[in-house]
Amino acid sequence: MFRHDARHTGQSPFIGAQEGKLKWRFKTGDAVNSSPSIGQDGTIYIGSKDGKLYALSPEGSPSWIFPTGDAVESSPAIGADGTIYFGSGDAYLYALNQDGSKKWAYRAGAGIPSSPCIGPDGTIYVGSWDMKLHAIDKEGKPKWNFHTQEHIFSSPAVAPDGTIYFCSQNDRLYSFKPDGKSKWAFRTRYIINSSPSVSKDGNTIYLTSEDGNLYAVSPEGYMRWVFKTAYDIDSSPAIDEEGNIYFGSGEGIVFAVNADGKEKWQFATDFTVVSSPTIGKDGTVYIGSRDGTFYAIGRDGSPKWSYKTGGPIEFSSAAIGPDGTVYVGSTDGYLYAFGP
Repeated sequence: MFRHDARHTGQSPFIGAQEGKLKWRFKTGDAVNSSPSIGQDGTIYIGSKDGKLYALSPEGSPSWIFPTGDAVESSPAIGADGTIYFGSGDAYLYALNQDGSKKWAYRAGAGIPSSPCIGPDGTIYVGSWDMKLHAIDKEGKPKWNFHTQEHIFSSPAVAPDGTIYFCSQNDRLYSFKPDGKSKWAFRTRYIINSSPSVSKDGNTIYLTSEDGNLYAVSPEGYMRWVFKTAYDIDSSPAIDEEGNIYFGSGEGIVFAVNADGKEKWQFATDFTVVSSPTIGKDGTVYIGSRDGTFYAIGRDGSPKWSYKTGGPIEFSSAAIGPDGTVYVGSTDGYLYAFGP
């Protein structure tokens, strides 16, 4: 799913491409802001602003294409049974079978740019432009929803204990029990478009905000520490195996921060970074920038390789396949695959 797992760590179990060799690229009908997800059989699923979800083989050929009524900027989530869940600007959350046929569609009150997250019991959590977080069961029936009074672009994260964390553009991080009961809300100083990440032990929730800060919050809703940057942040934080946090910023910098909130290193790109980092098993950080370049950064902050796409890389974040192929979308309408 978006950010790889329910905790939204951005960690991949695979080592990604070590050089920027283009394996193939696939053209959609419009910009690709959705992030790719990879099925058990290697199929790559990606949405496009052309209103379609694409299923591609590892060789880059389309297996099937599913049309919706509006842009698909939501990133697909894949259930344990292979069901593909994703939202569309037409206000529907879709559930598709692996052959591309529709299983069901759940209608929200407005478009769904948020990426769904699947809880341990199979419940699907997703935000919507109707200002609500929706909890939906595996059959497409509503379980509960919560109105935040502002749009939700953020994707929910689920902690090991089942607690749901999500952010809204009303400047708040929310914490909910699986039964829909609110635990607390933590307020930042400005809009939150990014998605929260949860540490391995569930003891810290990390979030970024357009107030320019990275926050570390306790499971009780108290701030542990804050890391300040100079500009707004829309990039979602990633967490590596050692507990270090990575994110991009509006000043065009990719930051690495230790678990205690101290800066580890920074890597400069030529423009704003709103894409979220993906971490390979070897610690390589993969991230795109609005300068149109996709970067691979070593675990020490040194450049490994880069590739210039035909347009800015916005909200699409990379996914790594079992063979090490790295996939990412660009506003030029292509899904790119890098690998040997």
